[in-house]
Amino acid sequence: MNSTTLKKEQSGFKLSAKTVKSIVPFLGLIFIIVFFQVTTGGRLLSARNLKTFANYAFSAIIPCCGGIFLMSQGNMDYSLAGNICVSAALGAMVSQTSIPLAILVMIVASLTMGAINGTICIFLGVNSFIATLGASFMYGGLASVLLGGGSITANYDFKNIDTLVFKYGTVLVVAVIALIVFNYTSFGKHCRSIGARQEVAHQAGVRVRLERFIPFLISGLACAIMATFTLVRTCNATVTSGGNTQINTMLGLLLGGVPFSGGWNSKFRSVIIGGLIMAVVDNGLFLLNLTVPTQQLIKGFIFIVAVAISFDRENTAVIK
Repeated sequence: MNSTTLKKEQSGFKLSAKTVKSIVPFLGLIFIIVFFQVTTGGRLLSARNLKTFANYAFSAIIPCCGGIFLMSQGNMDYSLAGNICVSAALGAMVSQTSIPLAILVMIVASLTMGAINGTICIFLGVNSFIATLGASFMYGGLASVLLGGGSITANYDFKNIDTLVFKYGTVLVVAVIALIVFNYTSFGKHCRSIGARQEVAHQAGVRVRLERFIPFLISGLACAIMATFTLVRTCNATVTSGGNTQINTMLGLLLGGVPFSGGWNSKFRSVIIGGLIMAVVDNGLFLLNLTVPTQQLIKGFIFIVAVAISFDRENTAVIK
């Protein structure tokens, strides 16, 4: 066997392995759906469960649409829950005066917290894990102060838009916009190039600092949408609003196929596949009546496995 033939066979093997790796998330989604459909006695895909599943799908896909821009750069945001909780608390307060004003307040508040995260990480040079983890404690404390350790009831007129049309329509619009920006604009391509090799992106003329900062604002905007959804669904802001959002978002993106270190292998389809996987898992665990600690145990195990599988050990330097 000559060297040319050997190289072709090796190239074919690599292509085959890459193809297999790309379809694993699809197979995982199918397996999860079948598994919970069987174990829940057919309740997962029942018409009665449609509205409940819409809640889980909304809560999983929307944050993933914001998180893909960060994770493709090798960054992450651990402050999602705190951001949502603070925004929901402020929105609930203002909603008694005006619902449109409450929505505006939630957007401004979430964007401000996203800007704070970005400033600490990008301009002060703090690792994104440390920066956003510290911010999560700060936002959690602020939320507790605003809520007085309890809850705030929002304007019940929020319930008027608690419909399947609103939920699925919002998910569709947000996903389409995020898809276009991520796949078909220079900004989306720059996010992946920064994740692949920041130094090379800088040498190519990419405004690295600015384009690393913007994804934190996008993540904040996703939190504003989630805070609004919280008030629409429950008409109530509590200290648990937005709970587990960060781990569900990272799990969704990892299970969807986004490498933990980001880069060019970050694909937008991971948002939809991973978001649906997490929606099915959360909904399925709920239908099985498992306790919260048991659900957390299962998610923790899945998270460790997902990180171990997706972590790119050859490019650890790109993780910010």
